[in-house]
Amino acid sequence: MKYNELIVLVPCHSLEDFPTELGEDAAASLLNAFSILWHPSLLASTGAFPQWERADESLTVQADRLVVVPKPSDDLVPATWIERARREGCVVISGEHERKAMLSQALDPLELSQDLDADLVADFLALGTVYLQTELLTRHMRNFSHLDESHMQREAVASAQAAIAHDAEATRKHLSHCFEMLLECRERFYPVGCHLIDLCLVNTDFASDELNTLLESSVPVNALATAEDWKKIVDKDAAWSEKIRAAVVSGSVELIGGEQSEFPTPLMALDSTLWQLRQGRKTLKQLFDATPTTWARKRFGLGSHLPQILDRLGYKSGIHFVMDDGIYPDDEQTQMRWEGSDGTAIDAFSRIPLAADSASSFLRLPMRMSESMDYDHTAAVVFARWPKMRTPWLNDLRRAAAYSPVLGQFTTFADFFETSDSPGRMSDFKASGYFSLNLIQSVAKEEKNPISRWIDYWTRRREFEILDWSQQLVTLLSKGVDSLSAENELESAVEAAHPEANEEVINAAEATLQKHQQQSHADLTRLFAAKGETGKGLLIFNPQSFSRKTSIEWPVGKPGSDKAIVHRQIEDENSSALVELPPCGFVWLSASDSQPNSVVGKTPLAEGLTLRNENFEVSLSDVTGGISRIATYRRSPNRISQQIAFRFPQERTVVIGEGDEQESFKTYYSLMQMRESRVLSAGPVVGAIETVGDLIDGQNNQIVATYRQVTRVVRGRPNVDVELELDLQKTPTGDPWTNYIGCRFAWKHSTASITGSMQQGAHPIGDQRIESPQYLEIADDDFRTTILTPGLPFHRKTGDRMIDTLLVTEGETRRKFNFSIAVDVKYPMQAHLDAFSEPIIIPTETAPATGGQQGWLFFVGAANVLLTRILTMRSDENNSDNNKTGFIVRLLETEGRTKTFPLKCFSTPNEARQVDFNGETVHSLTVQDDQVLVEIAPYEICDIELTY
Repeated sequence: MKYNELIVLVPCHSLEDFPTELGEDAAASLLNAFSILWHPSLLASTGAFPQWERADESLTVQADRLVVVPKPSDDLVPATWIERARREGCVVISGEHERKAMLSQALDPLELSQDLDADLVADFLALGTVYLQTELLTRHMRNFSHLDESHMQREAVASAQAAIAHDAEATRKHLSHCFEMLLECRERFYPVGCHLIDLCLVNTDFASDELNTLLESSVPVNALATAEDWKKIVDKDAAWSEKIRAAVVSGSVELIGGEQSEFPTPLMALDSTLWQLRQGRKTLKQLFDATPTTWARKRFGLGSHLPQILDRLGYKSGIHFVMDDGIYPDDEQTQMRWEGSDGTAIDAFSRIPLAADSASSFLRLPMRMSESMDYDHTAAVVFARWPKMRTPWLNDLRRAAAYSPVLGQFTTFADFFETSDSPGRMSDFKASGYFSLNLIQSVAKEEKNPISRWIDYWTRRREFEILDWSQQLVTLLSKGVDSLSAENELESAVEAAHPEANEEVINAAEATLQKHQQQSHADLTRLFAAKGETGKGLLIFNPQSFSRKTSIEWPVGKPGSDKAIVHRQIEDENSSALVELPPCGFVWLSASDSQPNSVVGKTPLAEGLTLRNENFEVSLSDVTGGISRIATYRRSPNRISQQIAFRFPQERTVVIGEGDEQESFKTYYSLMQMRESRVLSAGPVVGAIETVGDLIDGQNNQIVATYRQVTRVVRGRPNVDVELELDLQKTPTGDPWTNYIGCRFAWKHSTASITGSMQQGAHPIGDQRIESPQYLEIADDDFRTTILTPGLPFHRKTGDRMIDTLLVTEGETRRKFNFSIAVDVKYPMQAHLDAFSEPIIIPTETAPATGGQQGWLFFVGAANVLLTRILTMRSDENNSDNNKTGFIVRLLETEGRTKTFPLKCFSTPNEARQVDFNGETVHSLTVQDDQVLVEIAPYEICDIELTY
């Protein structure tokens, strides 16, 4: 048999309204209908181009025609036409969507005697795909096709005839002419280069033939995997190391990403993000002698903190789109300058990729390419896929690009950014524009403790930072400024105990923390309290870079009369003291057994349902047992009210009262009802009241939970501390953002601005759902009220002046929680650390040497800047002086303010410079007298190297 015509019946009136939104099977059927008709045997049989006709018009029935009816056209073709056409000798393919099956039905009637070169056949099918895409792109770009169809028909048929004659050279020559004509057609409306970017998501399951094929291909590909995944691949077969190294050297593969593992870093400490990147880049350097210059992630991990971290680690560009659930500023550009919260900007690609395994994606390719051509300085489309391809169209484009860059040249991200002559426009995305959806994902996966895992993580993190500070300090003071080790066993253990780690790893990390803590306390005692006279006391260290008044429970004897003790409360069983601590310093306080018990005084700190200190008065509700009012003594509104509530997924109707006084209202929340209260401590330093009650479903008057709340104030401190304990009769289920037990907060003025902690900095709150682990600040022109949490990250804004902090959702087992409300504190990140980062308290049997009972070790002259780490020096290849000794002090700006301030150290350095995370100089700094003058940008992580 010999075909006379090749025809596709399309489900549209013309190529101008060619469908772009179809299901997978329908889209595959339509795309393959065009590509299979370019098989060389079919072209040689007809000696002509394939044609298309409208499916809703009656096509003349003729023998020896090959007509393809793709699935989207099935309902448009007249009911009896297919059957009639087949009776008249026409070959009709219908109801199919797979390329192989469609080709088989098209070729079987030809009764071919020999097989053709499979690679050449694939090139013909690629020509069919690219021909269709070019014609569609032309129309999306509002142009007429300028393709010389007569010339291309001659070249295509000549190429097909050469393929049948097994003349590979002639076949490729004529095919090349065809692709060049399509390129010329495209250049009529877009005469500059455009790019196709193949983004391959590699994981350990695909370390097989597919990955090998990828590495052997000459078409550039961008391989994204964590360093941990790459290590697992190499561990399975060491040969992968050399293969991947060779592909990277040749330029056919670019390794992108660079993190050791992917965790929800937007909710984690900045140092955790840094650790993952530094460790990952170190691993890749060891495995493949390569470090990524383009950052990307499979899992959501975007945030405004990233540009400065990436830039100072040596990254040149980043990918500003996600392949996971998550909310982020969706501003699609092929190239932009992604500006971080500190002002640092890096090149970034933000156009959402097309799924390379999706037929629907390739229907949208012309539209997506035209959008890029219209709006971007350099047009580009990214295809995201796994190494194993289940659909043929990306390979069609890769084959076509080997002949001519009709739709674009395949390139790596590094080459794309390097060759572009425009940096793109500046894009400053706010921190509140990013939201991870971590809580929803954890509950959907039925993971344990989706909320309290974050409390535990941040608790370990604070313990590590305190312990790391003390260990580094001991090393500096006992062994010298050049003695810090680059390897940190403790940090590795803590980073392994990430929020998603198993209990065994977490327990191991906590055991490591405890072991190091014991050794650290012994070392601090030896250094600071081993040379004085015998006498019991407390050696107290403040690792924070700000002075603080801290209430401590006295563990040995009773508080003495040292000047650092501001107030004391001495009782038979328990004693406590309010102690003033210097920044990054220490005090030694004597213990006494002869102090008399304290007297409450005329005005108790707690009586009835009222708590007070010199800063404010707290009224607890006699109905709910929660906080009804916090008021300062100057004229001010109620700062905040607080209740505990069960939020139901559906609105409830609650009826109160009886007879004529009966009223009803609708609410999503339970009612909080106090049963009893008692004063736990009346002063003179600590005032505490316990309230006990029930959470009641007002619709049926059933108890859904009972609560115990202890509300506490301390003389001399601006905090109201709250401890909660819950006993649930009913457990929340389903969507954690609509069904939960939470702590409800309300304030007076709806115009108050709300700020939350994101990446350890103060940022305005944006949407209804909030991720803020450390604090929420409610502020207007005159008053500031801050809700401090030990790591409760999830909050829900329920009105102009109300916020819920989520405590229990489905899967959550913790029932004890605590938080603090700070009144008129200027620096909320300081207030958070003051509330939840305990000082180091070490009972001693000896006093320090005379004159050494108090002192500071570091001084940071800006309250908005925190000293977070003491680190070893890093090698700088550009610095030839390797004889210098010293260390690095890491600073963090937390309020979004530029600041110039003095930094002082226990030993004045000879020189100082700001360095990046690779040890290269950012700025040289002035050492004046005994201090270093530092200028810090908003939200900057600033590493200051002090040399001696």
